[in-house]
Amino acid sequence: MSKNVRYENVNKIFGLGTKNEVHALKDISFTINEGELFCLLGPSGCGKTTLLRNTAGLDTITSGKMYYGDVDISTIPPYKRNIGMVFQSYALYPHMSIFENVAYGLRVRKVPNDIVTKKVNDVMELVGLQEELKRNPSPTALSGGQQQRVAIARALVYDPDVLLLDEPLANLDAKLRRYMRAEIRRIQKATNITTIFVTHDQEEAMAVGDRLAVLRKGVVEQIGTSDELYNQPRNAFVANFIGKMNFFNATVISTDADETVAQIDTTGIRVAIRAEKRHVEPQVGDMVLIGGRPEYLSVSATATEKSLPGTVRIIQHLGSFIRYEVEISREISPVTLEIDMDSLQPGIHEGDTVNVSFDESRIALFSPEGREV
Repeated sequence: MSKNVRYENVNKIFGLGTKNEVHALKDISFTINEGELFCLLGPSGCGKTTLLRNTAGLDTITSGKMYYGDVDISTIPPYKRNIGMVFQSYALYPHMSIFENVAYGLRVRKVPNDIVTKKVNDVMELVGLQEELKRNPSPTALSGGQQQRVAIARALVYDPDVLLLDEPLANLDAKLRRYMRAEIRRIQKATNITTIFVTHDQEEAMAVGDRLAVLRKGVVEQIGTSDELYNQPRNAFVANFIGKMNFFNATVISTDADETVAQIDTTGIRVAIRAEKRHVEPQVGDMVLIGGRPEYLSVSATATEKSLPGTVRIIQHLGSFIRYEVEISREISPVTLEIDMDSLQPGIHEGDTVNVSFDESRIALFSPEGREV
């Protein structure tokens, strides 16, 4: 039966008490709901894989508690946790057939042969490998996507309480990754097993997860749905990690209950940010960041009183939209903005001088602290 997973003030410190001490997880506290597909997301070194390994029992937490349902599993060895795990490398046994790869966990548990056969057949049907099972080759004879599904089948066949996926799509090409992330979501919803999916790819996490946790330097920055994290990021780090965000340094000129007016540094241009788009409580004179996603900005050959002049460096055709990379001059160094338009803008070419405008109803205000990814 699927169970929820709960963390209470979990800390993991590598090299505790030494000069090389690394605090990899810092007071992690949140709950993954029963039957949820939950993504751990963040840049390299943020702690996501460390949290997964501690959840599996492959590493031991330094302090705090972890629960599967109501059971504290903090000190329970991994073989007693009834977890399924899929590694980035798949970790399939090349000397075994795919049937025996999938059956391995059942064999270890001494399940009778007739039940093994039924369970393997059922799970291979679930992952869409019935025809491959009839041939029953070694995993080395399968494609990367098929090996991925064998690894998932092996993790599911003994009905784990929790399924752990450690960057399972990293070794696949872009097209196959898109296919497999949909397959993983389909399989997870069919089984309703609580699943933790680790990735550094924000597009992958947004496509797969019911909810996402964004980690940075061992701290959970924000938890929410893809829509919440994209449209209501808590800070500049989350805003720039979940999708792309163009930032502008600015100074607060005035602020009240309805809006904040900020002046973009070195330009003299003032913009008004709505109260619901403020992610910081600003005071007059404060240094802040104005953030606008590529689709919140536009390019034009015509200047307005609030447009910024710049030079088009690159124009990219990206299917449903056109991305303009525009270099804006600054006192210290130029800044390149990414601007997404629905179609090619007539008369605008690479190397041209253009004007960049904001959709003031959508831009947001952030603290300048912690902008770096």
